[in-house]
Amino acid sequence: MKEFNAKKIIVKYLANEASRIETEQLIDWVSSKKNEKIFKEFVKAQQLSDIAYGHSDTKTAFDDFLKQIHNFKHQSNYSIKRFVPYFKYAAVLVGILLSTVYFLKKESHVASFVEMKDQVTLELINGDKQYFNIDADKIIKTKTGYEVAIVENGVLTYAAQSTNSKNKPVQNILKVPYGKTFNVMLSDGSSILLNSGSTLKYPNVFIENEPREVFLEGEAFFKVSKASNSSFTVNSKNSITKVHGTEFNVSCYSEDDKTEIVLVEGSIGVKSNSSIKGKVDYQMMIPSQKASLSNNSEAIEITTVNIQKYISWKEGILTFENDKFETIQKTLERHYNVKIINNFHDIKNLRYNGTFKNDSIEKILNTIKTHTNFSFQRKCETITINNPKNPQ
Repeated sequence: MKEFNAKKIIVKYLANEASRIETEQLIDWVSSKKNEKIFKEFVKAQQLSDIAYGHSDTKTAFDDFLKQIHNFKHQSNYSIKRFVPYFKYAAVLVGILLSTVYFLKKESHVASFVEMKDQVTLELINGDKQYFNIDADKIIKTKTGYEVAIVENGVLTYAAQSTNSKNKPVQNILKVPYGKTFNVMLSDGSSILLNSGSTLKYPNVFIENEPREVFLEGEAFFKVSKASNSSFTVNSKNSITKVHGTEFNVSCYSEDDKTEIVLVEGSIGVKSNSSIKGKVDYQMMIPSQKASLSNNSEAIEITTVNIQKYISWKEGILTFENDKFETIQKTLERHYNVKIINNFHDIKNLRYNGTFKNDSIEKILNTIKTHTNFSFQRKCETITINNPKNPQ
């Protein structure tokens, strides 16, 4: 049986949807000692089985499940319904694990991955994906055992290294899902805090005395280490920000209609991506200024702003100042990892003010309701907003 098919059949079997032929194939596959071992290791991968039910209960439930399958093979008449008592354990375990970073691999190890949407992920440009939980300390290594970085106390740190023909920079892609933030310390000592739903591409090491360059989609707060002979450039969908050592915030989510760059300390220059090949100079900024670049224009608008509105997310604080509800909706979706369906279009362009720290999304919506009446319902990770006169 091909491993890819094994995944599909396991899911169907535990959902009581597998055909007789598929069930027989699964039984034959699990009866192999090698596959049984792989299956058990798969369940235990990254201690997710412990998280689900606790180690002892999970082990007992899974061993019983395997025992039932072995007994099941020797019976001529069978019904999948006989195993329903075990589904409540095994289905949850396999359901969780099939959505995680591990998948069945040939022979003795699990090394091919299925992306987990709610986990911070790291991908090396050579295709060697590694996934890690932000609460777990670990060493990030390639398949060949080369140490790339370490995760410690929720920070991904790259050590300073010399570069040569044998030790060339390797591009890394760091993805942070909705509902989380994550901090990375680059090899030059620069610190970058990524907001939810963001992706950063960068090298594991910078070449001395050459420009340092990273690529961002989403939002991040940068604390760039000074290097007199090496500038630092942040590329986004429609902007280029060049610095030598400073603190600033860049917001450039793909679904937003503009990029916003806010300077906290130091000095930076900003220009449009469409000006890369031209001779347009960088527009310089001073602290407490914001540069706005529209997706449909090369023009850059620079204004003086209250920087706290744009960087309070670093402390887990949501700050809204005269923001449209449609903008607030996007922020809430990213921060709380939910989907908001707004059927009450009258509030889409209404503007609101507010500051929230460690509040539930329900509390925030109820606060907004005190100013504009609407109804909302939450079902799992989806919130639906309706006109109170026409509730659905």
